[in-house]
Amino acid sequence: MEGVFDFAPAIAVFPLVAFVIALAFGKHLPKKGAIPGILATGGSLLLSALMLVAVSSGEVYHETLYEWAAGDATSATGVEGIAFTFGILIDPLAALMLVIVSLVAFLVHVFSLGYMNAEGETGLPRYYAGLGLFTFSMLAFVYADNLLMAFMFFELVGLCSFLLIGFWFRTKSAPSAAKKAFLVTRFGDYFFLIGVVAIAATFGTLQFAGDESFVAAAQTAIDDGGTLFGFDAQTWVTITGLLVLGGVLGKSAQFPLHTWLPDAMEGPTTVSALIHAATMVAAGVYLVARMFGYYALSPTTLAIIAFVGGFTALFAATMGVVKDDIKQVLAYSTISQYGYMMLGLGVGGYVAGVFHLMNHAFFKALLFLGAGSVIVLMHHEQDMWKMGGLKDKAPVTYYTFLAGALALAGIIPFSGFWSKDEILYDAFIVGLEEPVIMAAYAMGLAAVFFTGFYTFRMVFLTFHGEPRSEAAEDPHPVGWSIKAPLIVLGVLAVVAGAANLAPVYKLTGLELTFLESWLDGEYGAIEGLTYGAYGELLAYETGVVGTEQLTVMIAAGLSLLLAFSGAGVAWKLYNVPEPVVYRDRLGRVGDVIEANYYQDEYQVWLAEGVTLPLARAADRFDQTAIDGAVDGVSTASLFGSDRLKRIQTGIVTNYAALLVTGFIVLLLVLGYAGGWFL
Repeated sequence: MEGVFDFAPAIAVFPLVAFVIALAFGKHLPKKGAIPGILATGGSLLLSALMLVAVSSGEVYHETLYEWAAGDATSATGVEGIAFTFGILIDPLAALMLVIVSLVAFLVHVFSLGYMNAEGETGLPRYYAGLGLFTFSMLAFVYADNLLMAFMFFELVGLCSFLLIGFWFRTKSAPSAAKKAFLVTRFGDYFFLIGVVAIAATFGTLQFAGDESFVAAAQTAIDDGGTLFGFDAQTWVTITGLLVLGGVLGKSAQFPLHTWLPDAMEGPTTVSALIHAATMVAAGVYLVARMFGYYALSPTTLAIIAFVGGFTALFAATMGVVKDDIKQVLAYSTISQYGYMMLGLGVGGYVAGVFHLMNHAFFKALLFLGAGSVIVLMHHEQDMWKMGGLKDKAPVTYYTFLAGALALAGIIPFSGFWSKDEILYDAFIVGLEEPVIMAAYAMGLAAVFFTGFYTFRMVFLTFHGEPRSEAAEDPHPVGWSIKAPLIVLGVLAVVAGAANLAPVYKLTGLELTFLESWLDGEYGAIEGLTYGAYGELLAYETGVVGTEQLTVMIAAGLSLLLAFSGAGVAWKLYNVPEPVVYRDRLGRVGDVIEANYYQDEYQVWLAEGVTLPLARAADRFDQTAIDGAVDGVSTASLFGSDRLKRIQTGIVTNYAALLVTGFIVLLLVLGYAGGWFL
């Protein structure tokens, strides 16, 4: 199927065309631009599926489309010249992600017919244009073949999120949330840009794959044992990797750059589904997966990634337990779940991290779209304490939402269990040798309990018990444009975990690890460094039930016990006809958690109390010392020139007198120097 790769650029171009059509002609089209978006994302999904099939035959597509700049500078490793290009790389990782992004985008477009169009929403051409540009940006980012191209589309993804989060710009909260998302992620992107420049200057290439990739160049530099910019090669790889990681922390909402994501709920729920499941937030983790071969060269960087991921998973999960807005609960669950992905990648579990990225895309899109269905049912009410009793009134929404909730909580056999359990198992195995990783594992394990609790607290408050408002008594009906995407995603939330049944393989030896083979076996690999620094620890083994098999059962059993315990506590407290608000019983601890550990206040203080005074002090120093010195030189120059210009009279006799005077002075100096007057 080699010829199918000729259509690879169209995967991203289709949504770009839909963006142009919706923006230019949307107000004149049926459904205000929704139809071009549905057709475009459907076409992208079809082509992405064909790419997936083509890659499964062992082919990898790597093509440079355009060279837009070339330099002649020599890099630190001696490479002469560097070309800046636009190219396409479709390998197993990219092909899988293309299907995920295009599928979720397609379902979001279909869902929007019932969610946005049904209520007579204004500005729909702008909305569908934004979705088209958003989808185009993410798809182009996914198959970018070099780091600079990825950075450019990484930034465009951020711009699209700004536009869509602030879609309801006439309110006060939406523009504020959009600006916050833009500024917080931009802060991380500054470090990303520095990292891109540093990698280019060091290795003379920004290619992700091939013999001329910066991964291969970094491996060579480390093997040679030389120095780069005064550091040994591995230390420099660590520094540049951490710089790029700054952008990842911002986009994927990892601590401490996570504060923008809960506020981003001010945008339409469909936008939230796309951001959380397959675009903005997914972009950061996907970049780590794409650069995994580079990060695997630095155990220090991997340990930092794992620790940040484990901490974020627990930190965000604790905040989710006290939220009353259904979308806020899901927002903190997103932060927590991406923490698990970072934990998996940080311990060298590349397959586990990507597996959870895939599963999360399906069940989180399901949960957000399910929340959108609930919001429509509730006449746009989002407070869970005003819901209740929706289980029998909206069975499709309830049962699909429940499937997503079971996957999120990590209950067997739903998809989330298989990927989250694999991450925790990998973290535990590595943690036996690395104390920092064991700490990250412990935090990730503790987060399982909180995840089970807040997930089923949300389910019980929303669907169970008695209706607690007029809207819950008489819900608004939803159509099949809303129900159909929920059913598709509900099925995926149940069955997607079958793509990589690693625990079954470890226990029985049955070859049920297709994703493992897909990403690092029969079909492809990441620069031959799939398990990085912890390869020997994570190598899969089979055989009779022994130490490894017992460890698998204990790790999975412990995770399930905590998930069921959290869900059980939620069932005890909230699965009652008239649930009680327990949040006040937490006292001061509850206040701190409700205030999100005062992270927003801390960042405001950091900006206004530290950064602004430092900036003002620097400005005063600039105006007094720097400008003073420059102004002094300028004043002296002006004074001297003013005095010298007075001798320019235009009178010949004055010039003659000056010549004679100068000649006499010259003779006196020469005579004194030569001893003529002694």
